[in-house]
Amino acid sequence: MYVSRAVRSIREDPIEGASVALALTTADDADPDAVAGAAEAVGGTVERRLQFDDLVVSVPHERVADVCTIEGLDAVETTDAIAITTADATDEDVDLDG
Repeated sequence: MYVSRAVRSIREDPIEGASVALALTTADDADPDAVAGAAEAVGGTVERRLQFDDLVVSVPHERVADVCTIEGLDAVETTDAIAITTADATDEDVDLDG
């Protein structure tokens, strides 16, 4: 499973009282409802469901390590990783007009 650098940093050095929004990429054969339930069981809140059965969850920093152990995940990233909405939000050349 892929865990982004930002998530690894939070997992290794959580800030007490802080929370983070995570994008959970579910495996092709995973049950998204089971993944959502597992995220809630470790203290997360499912904020929304994305395309392809992926999820956005909010979780206290102290529980990020628990989220990373959920069965059925292909990746755990911060939602910042999926929030490129303008060319100024990236260091790469991106054609946002198609």
